[in-house]
Amino acid sequence: MGIPPPDEPPAADGELQPEAPHVAGSQETRAGRCERNATASVVLAVLAVLSMIVTAPLAMFAILGTYPSDGPSPTPWVAPLVFFSLPLLFALPSLGLAISVMRNSPDPSPDRSSVAFALCVAGLVVALAIGPALDQLGN
Repeated sequence: MGIPPPDEPPAADGELQPEAPHVAGSQETRAGRCERNATASVVLAVLAVLSMIVTAPLAMFAILGTYPSDGPSPTPWVAPLVFFSLPLLFALPSLGLAISVMRNSPDPSPDRSSVAFALCVAGLVVALAIGPALDQLGN
């Protein structure tokens, strides 16, 4: 409350006091945490795109199994569900991590450019998944 601890001499008027070690350490851990979260967000966004390669053959098999030859399918939602199930498991946490890094990292941080890339890629995956979902709501 304005009174220095007894073991520290009072600071002169123009003199800056050194920063407390726990404050400096918390800033370093915050920067490290932002860097790790940014890296994790980029990795998850790339995995979301790569997982579409894995789920595409499964979605094609789901199309063959659910679309009859004599008319419209009673379950047209199965193929998009199969196709986007795994990519969304990677894209949604990537978006969460990227948004938290954007909020918590300092403005000139190099993590912001990698997080912007992750936001674009994961956002595109989520937007592609929302399209068929919204299309099915109208039926």
